[in-house]
Amino acid sequence: MRLQDAIYNRVTIRKFKDKSIPKEQIRKIIDAAIRAPSACNIQGWKYIIISDSKLKIRLISAGTISFIKNAPIGVLMLYENQNENIAYHDNIQSAAASIQNMILTAHSMGIGCCWICHLPRKKELRKILNIPKQYDPIAYIAMGYYLKEPKPMPRKYSVDEVISDNKFIFNIISKKDKLLGLKRIIISLYRFMPFKNCLLHITKKFEKFNWLWWYQK
Repeated sequence: MRLQDAIYNRVTIRKFKDKSIPKEQIRKIIDAAIRAPSACNIQGWKYIIISDSKLKIRLISAGTISFIKNAPIGVLMLYENQNENIAYHDNIQSAAASIQNMILTAHSMGIGCCWICHLPRKKELRKILNIPKQYDPIAYIAMGYYLKEPKPMPRKYSVDEVISDNKFIFNIISKKDKLLGLKRIIISLYRFMPFKNCLLHITKKFEKFNWLWWYQK
């Protein structure tokens, strides 16, 4: 598949075939991921491959999005947090570049992905997966073969609508969410709530919209 085709046709996938991904395919995807640029060439990424069903259920009970159980594997992306440029989050940018390589390569191989930031608190993830403090969980990538062939999603804005020359010249329409503060409070309370799995039948209805995301410390 040409690179342009992969970029233009890739879409987020949340439903997968019940079919395992060969280890060699996973290795090729990760090999492409480590070719991404990284701040100061640190290349501080690590990848935890998650295929164990019981572990997926444990992550869901801790607050991860529920459909990860239907994906044959997940890749938890970690990155060193000993970065100097904290103002612009060098570690997050480097990790994101790697994830993009990962999902484009997977798409070119007929494997769908969902980039997930709806995760448990970092402290809890470290405990479950034995992650040292110098590494931060960045995102979880659910992977599997397409249940049906994906169709490209139209973009919300054209190229001309997102470009300006030399300074910020855009007509901005305010989209302030009046309930944003309340949502953040609810989300923070949810993250610290015990027995979150009791609420899964409610929270899974909102998973596609990712409103239960909260930047965990």
